[in-house]
Amino acid sequence: MQGKGRAASAALAVLVVAGLAGCGAGDGAEGTPPPVPPRPAGAGPLTKDAVRADVEGVLAAADAPPDARDFSRGMEEEQLRGCAVFYKGFGDREHPADLARYEAVTDGLRGRAWRFAGKGNGHEERGGKVHRPQEVFEQRGWTLVTEFGPGADEGVGTLGVVAYDEACMERTGLMDTFRKAGS
Repeated sequence: MQGKGRAASAALAVLVVAGLAGCGAGDGAEGTPPPVPPRPAGAGPLTKDAVRADVEGVLAAADAPPDARDFSRGMEEEQLRGCAVFYKGFGDREHPADLARYEAVTDGLRGRAWRFAGKGNGHEERGGKVHRPQEVFEQRGWTLVTEFGPGADEGVGTLGVVAYDEACMERTGLMDTFRKAGS
């Protein structure tokens, strides 16, 4: 499990450093996410569309900030898009990103049969309290990493979710990139 957590954290680190966003919740008018039909927990094959529905569904239920689709797009994202689902939300006064919303997202994932696999390398605690949570979840060949970054003011933090199909990443050779970044 240690190796998987390290690989997942490395994957998230590579994606966050590259500033990747997209394929998330924010296709609706004026930044509001479109309604996402619920998927029964653990039912049917786990396709990329099912993973996207899980991510968008829990983000909508948590009232997370809109996806920052235009934050940054690069060749890496285009290459990864076939294997991964991305979300990055920046909180503000109108659309807060806080620890309560992060916890609502992770609770929602558990409700959709995502199994907690450990804390990511970016997980940080201060004075016995979680300051910057990063958690790894798994389900039927997919790894999903969540993270919350607190802002200077209440509600202006960031929420991030990256989910990737492990077999797709292996087929494309991208998993080797993530493994090297984590060592």
